[in-house]
Amino acid sequence: MNAHDRFATMLPAQPDTAATATTFTPKSASRFIVQLVPPGTGGIRDYAECLQREWLTMGIDSQLMALGQTDVAARSLADRLDDLMRADGRPCSLVLHFSGYGFHLRGLCFWLANEVESARAKLGPRLRVVTMFHELFAAGRPPWKSAFWVSPFQARIASRLAKASDGVCTNTELHRHWLQTQVDHTVEVGVQAVFSTIGEPDTIPRADQRRLQLVVFGAQSTRHRALARLPRHAAALQQRGVTEVIEVGTGERYQGLAAGIAHRFMGRLDTKELQDLLEASAFGLLDYPLKYFGKSTVFAAYAAHGCVSLNTADAEADTDGLRDGTHFVTLGNTDAIPASAQARQAVAEAARAWYAGHRSHWQAQAFAEHCQARITQDVAHV
Repeated sequence: MNAHDRFATMLPAQPDTAATATTFTPKSASRFIVQLVPPGTGGIRDYAECLQREWLTMGIDSQLMALGQTDVAARSLADRLDDLMRADGRPCSLVLHFSGYGFHLRGLCFWLANEVESARAKLGPRLRVVTMFHELFAAGRPPWKSAFWVSPFQARIASRLAKASDGVCTNTELHRHWLQTQVDHTVEVGVQAVFSTIGEPDTIPRADQRRLQLVVFGAQSTRHRALARLPRHAAALQQRGVTEVIEVGTGERYQGLAAGIAHRFMGRLDTKELQDLLEASAFGLLDYPLKYFGKSTVFAAYAAHGCVSLNTADAEADTDGLRDGTHFVTLGNTDAIPASAQARQAVAEAARAWYAGHRSHWQAQAFAEHCQARITQDVAHV
């Protein structure tokens, strides 16, 4: 069973057309949806807001709840959800977007596990919990890093949340395998790569219409990690006609790029500006182990907008339906980078075809149908 099938096992099948959105009836007897996200901005909140916008086009109202430890000290998660259910008149599905470091500086969010377990105990069948594990726990860190010592505690938190959930899903096969060991054998852990949080154009320019430039965007730390490894590939890029790197995002400009490749820092762009830039560019840059591509909204954006993704991380065995040289390129030598527009087009089309299986509209519809599961007679009235 492949990754797409595992997600489809937990959630309904992918719709054939956008017209299926009309199957949802607002204010029906089904559950309403609350998404729980960490405080502040970031990729997880962007993901949740995309789901919320998609649901709105389907006629489904939902709420976004950003919650931190100080918030629950003032009022518990259970009480907040109870108030919302009484006001709405329906039971609730809570979609928890989990990333430990989002809810605690060191990922030690025991308070979150306590709150979810307490809410389940207090609210009973009125509450359905679906947890999307964007992250699990720190792994593979050397002993002199603090993550090495906190990792077992982070794993315990993730395990507790999985066990407290009616539905469990994640974004990589690596995560799915671990989560499946934590839940009852009757629970199928769904897996599906994240979608682009900056849109999904229906049509894009062909490879021969794009400039031979390399774009890198995202958080400062991830941009700088990729750019730090780029100088060793400067000669190969130049031989393929790439003479400029364009850096986009908040924070500081990267210092120290190799001579011979121009470096333009554009700072933060709005969504339309970033879309236009990606559609005009031949290549996108990232530094990510392949086993984590499924949780990268940056890779998703490159795939959706037709950029050939160049990865500076070390080569790994294929996973999540992705193949090196087919859907992306691991930088290592000149020959790895597609030389012709036809070759670039082939990689871009393969990545777009892979991405099409988990577009935001389908994921939003699938999540919504799962969250609005059949209501039993004893919880018909809140």
